[in-house]
Amino acid sequence: MRKQLFYAFIFIGIIAQFYVLTSNIVLREIILRKGEVCRFQTAPVDPFDAFRGQYVALSFNELARIRTDTKITGKWCYLQIGTGTNGFSVVERVSAKRADVQSPYLKVSIVKWSRYDDSFRINVPFNRYYMPDYLAPEAEKAYRQANRRGDERDAAAAVRIWKGKAVIEDLEISGMPVREFLKQGTEKAPF
Repeated sequence: MRKQLFYAFIFIGIIAQFYVLTSNIVLREIILRKGEVCRFQTAPVDPFDAFRGQYVALSFNELARIRTDTKITGKWCYLQIGTGTNGFSVVERVSAKRADVQSPYLKVSIVKWSRYDDSFRINVPFNRYYMPDYLAPEAEKAYRQANRRGDERDAAAAVRIWKGKAVIEDLEISGMPVREFLKQGTEKAPF
């Protein structure tokens, strides 16, 4: 009887691990298929971190500091996302509870409140864009260049949002996916 119970626990443990791994993958795929695309304008960030691997570190103008008229208690809030005049996504409304509207929303954790201007910082759930090792340094370089002041190019992250969760679909520079932008740059470069 003890042997059967032991094997049952092992079987349940294996099934639980399989369920957790596949549910995370399935959730991301559902968000990428059903989510609404929002384009957030990016901001410059210090890109060097030798311990995190090959990715492009992202920062966002719109999500750097969020201001609200109403005091939000707790560690979570909902950001209703809309489109601004420049075509990029903006935070239209901040609330403690999810609004029953059709526009996309993000559920985010509050990191730090400012006492002086009723603003707060959030933990952005999509601040890294992972790429193949051979493309990430060039993409990081192009991203930094596009975020410099005076540069006519803009950088944006195309993010799919569905039911409060978000996944980065692509990084865009000058309105085109970063891989196409890099391919265009290598075609023009003399070798």
